[in-house]
Parts: sequence; C-alpha cells; structure tokens
Amino acid sequence: MPVLLIVILLLAVSLARGASNATGIDPVDNYCSRVYHQSTVKNRTLYIDGGLEVFVEKNNNGTAEGARVFGYNTGLIEVDLTSSWDWKRNISIRATSKRPNPRTGADPPVVVRGALYAGGPSDSSIYQYGGTVSYTNTSFPGFQNPTSSEYALWSYNTSNGSWDQFDVTLGAEYRPAGGAYGEAPDQELAFYLNGYINNGTSNDLEDSDDLLRYLDGLIVIDTHTQMATNISTSSLANFPRVRGGMVYIPGIGPKGILVAVGGVTKSASDGSASNEGTYVPFDEIDIFDISSVFEGDDNGIWYAQKASGDIPAGRTDFCLVAVSAKDNSSHNIYIYGGKGANELYDEIYVLSIPSFTWTKISEGKSPRYGHTCHLVANRQMLTVGGASSDDLSTCDWEYRGVAIYDMSTSTWGSVYDAFAADYAVPAKVYQVIGGGPNGNAMKKTPSDGFSTPELASFFYPPANNDSANAQQSASNKLSKGAIAGIAVGSVAGAAILSAALLYTRQRQHAAAEAQRAAEAEEAEKEIFTETAWRNNGDRVESLELGSSANR
Repeated sequence: MPVLLIVILLLAVSLARGASNATGIDPVDNYCSRVYHQSTVKNRTLYIDGGLEVFVEKNNNGTAEGARVFGYNTGLIEVDLTSSWDWKRNISIRATSKRPNPRTGADPPVVVRGALYAGGPSDSSIYQYGGTVSYTNTSFPGFQNPTSSEYALWSYNTSNGSWDQFDVTLGAEYRPAGGAYGEAPDQELAFYLNGYINNGTSNDLEDSDDLLRYLDGLIVIDTHTQMATNISTSSLANFPRVRGGMVYIPGIGPKGILVAVGGVTKSASDGSASNEGTYVPFDEIDIFDISSVFEGDDNGIWYAQKASGDIPAGRTDFCLVAVSAKDNSSHNIYIYGGKGANELYDEIYVLSIPSFTWTKISEGKSPRYGHTCHLVANRQMLTVGGASSDDLSTCDWEYRGVAIYDMSTSTWGSVYDAFAADYAVPAKVYQVIGGGPNGNAMKKTPSDGFSTPELASFFYPPANNDSANAQQSASNKLSKGAIAGIAVGSVAGAAILSAALLYTRQRQHAAAEAQRAAEAEEAEKEIFTETAWRNNGDRVESLELGSSANR
C-alpha cells in the first residue's frame, strides 16, 4: 500500500474518533479548502452542499496544523444570515449529516458540480439537482459510487431535516454536471443549462473513463410539482457549454429573463475527455425569454446580444450575482474570479444591462475559482469556498470558507451586515453608463444597437402602451377633479357637473367592463398555457417512486 494512502487512512481514522458526523471528519472544524460545491440562500440561511473538500487535522483561526486529507463534504453546511457577523470572530456556521430518505432508505447524493435551488417562497424545501462523483479519494469515509441517473432531483426539507427524491427522467434523461444554473423562485422555476455526462454521473457510465460528452438543452424544473422538461438550445451560437454562469433578472419581459455568459463549448458529438472545448467569448451574451417556456415552443426563445466595454478574458468556474439600480434603469451582473487556460483570476467585472456594457471594477492578487456567490442583504456579495491555486492542498486563507464584498462601495471585508442599506450603483459603473448611485442610467442601449427589435421591446415597450397608460391616468385625474368640483360648486353648477359626471361614469363603466372582459380573456389564456405546460404529460412528467429507488 502506498505510503501516502496509509497516511490518509490513518488521519481519517484519527479524525473520525473525535467527531460525530457520518464521515467522522467535520467539514467546518477541519476545513482547509472546498471547491465545486453547490449552494443556495433560503429564508436568510446559506446552505452549502457537496463539493471536493480538503481537510486538515486542526485549523485554528487560519493556522492549519497536520496533514491534509482529500475528501468530500458529505453533509449539509448552514450559515445563519438573520443577524450580522464577522467570519473572523463570530460567524454562526454548522454542518449536519445527511439522513437517508425515510421512504426508500436511499442516501442523498454526495456530488460535485451540481446545482442547489431555493424553491418557492412558500416551499420549505431546497432542491439538489445533477452533479457528478469525484474519484479523488475513493477510500474517504462516506464516498459514494455513482448511482442511477433516474433520481437526479432531491429535496431537503429545511423544517424537519428530511430528504426525498424524484424521478424526472421523462423530462430530463441524464444527470448533468458542470452546467450553469439559475432560478426564478417567484415562479417556482429552476434552470440548468447544458452540462456534461462522464463516468461519475451515472452507474451506467462508471467504466467510461475517457468520456466527457456535453449535453444539449436547458432543463426547466418546476419545484412546486417536481417535474422537468428539456428545452433545446440548438439555436445558441455557442452550445453546448459547461462551467459557465447564468443569472435570473425579474421584471424584464413578461416573466423575466435568464442571462448566460462564459464557459467552454464543444460539439455534442465529441465525447472525448481529452478535449474540453474552446472558451465562450464574453462579448457574446445569451438571453432566454422565460415566458417562452409556457408557449409550447420546444426550443424556447433565445436572443444573442453583443456587449462592449472592458471585455473579460475567456474563463470558467467563476460566479455571478445580479442586482438592479433603485429605479431599474440598469441591471448589473457581477462576475468574480474564474479560471482561464493559463491563468487564475482575482477580478470583478460588471455587465450593465440594457446597455450591455462591461466595466472592470477591481483586480487583486488572490485568485479564486470553483466557488459560488450570492446576493445577500441588499448590496453584499457573499462568496463561498473556492481555491486560489491548482494545488488544492493549499488551505483557504478565508478559513471559514466565506467572504463579503460590498457591491456599492467596491470593498472586501469579513463583516456581514444583515441590515445593510439598499444597493447603490458604484462610481466606476455609473461613470460609464451615466446617472448616479440611485440609477438614472443614461446609456440605455448597446453600442451597436439591440440584435433584434423583439429584444429591444423587452426593455422599451412600444410607445402606444405608454400613451394608453397616460390617457387612463388623465381620465382618473379628471374624475377626481369633477368630484371635488361637485362638493364646492353652486346649485346650478352642481346640476351641470352632476350631469357631466353621470355621462363620464357611464363611459368609464362601459370602458371598465370592456377592459375587465379583455383581462379575463387574457388571464384565461395565460392560466391555460401555464397549466398546460406544468401538466402536459407529453412534455413534463414525474413518476411515482417505485422499488427501483435503491438501485
């Protein structure tokens, strides 16, 4: 037996004697570094699932002592965000063991490069989807071999700590890994863009050491019904892609949009693990119209838009956060870190929409990749995990595995402010797009114009809609003025105004009835199309859990 393996096993056993979780090695107390995990924020709690983790025998406030052990975060880590903290002094962080599904006895997956979704506001569960098994240390306590891709979707009930599993294979055949993921929690929809399959995504592929096949499709998961469908991405210029980023921006178009950037791409027919593909340029931005999910189009509607400004170099394994100006005149997508062909990055860029302008905010000397990040408390970017070098045994100097970046002041720190002020556009951004901290962006269109009139209409609806609203507003003001005039007018004037008011009310009543009828008809259409999408057995289906759950 190799000496290194003996050391690893002895250290694992030593750590196991002093810990109480399933693996015996605590992912918080013995933390050295963690990459390729998945995380989400729900009800002011950060949840961190899975990931490749390096453990150290003792980590005393950033001073790592003892040998390193390569392994996995086999539990679920929680960080309290209800009150302020300093990660150097008083952060509230704990790890809990994953319990088997009480209905089937199956263990929740321990994977890397998957997704974690918050679910809807009234849903007490979070959702784990996809991911692959890392073979870095198969002797590590809690290591799991790949299972069937049949149950690629799992839920964790944050109220009672129970796990459950769902079969979504009729809508999404494979368990994907390495894809970009985003979520529209207000619509109870989760999204997973492309991704890949390899020898860790399914037990059917366990012997395929040289397999790395990229997948077509945008997987759309209804977290309310635990159903899924696969929408083709063949209309994208750079598809399929992996290790990129995607964010949701509400309030644009009928149901909001997804914005996808970066990553690497290669042909879906190339399954060679030796070819990871070419970098997707950051001046090519892809936008998905979420409302097209409900319109019965298997391809959905994607738009491609050219960006300008300080274009980031091609990279993977970065993180994204989106935040809007107070007046919604700009929507700013922050990209932090990442990994290039020959370089690791410690940079922050901002993509401002609708001008589609990149602005470089900062550049440091402590790169990070394989991390995740989240918008918390109005204006702060909470970063989670990541590595600073290709040598993963180099312990993270952020020894709690988190950091805080104030997106308004463009400063890093260790303090999370649970009651931070609203987001203000940073000076480096509004000096480029115009306006000020509260918005009022002056640059409102891309440098070379929008790629299509349809995309432009998402940000600037046709003028006749504004005219109709203005006329309705004027009508409402006129009615109030007429009522006030009646209250103070003379008897003769009151009679005249009463007649005018009666006539006005009759016209308004007729117009209101027509408007209500039109709205009811439109609502019926929307309910029909959305219900049809959510319940159409030909496109999305969830099977009852059978005896195959333990396969």
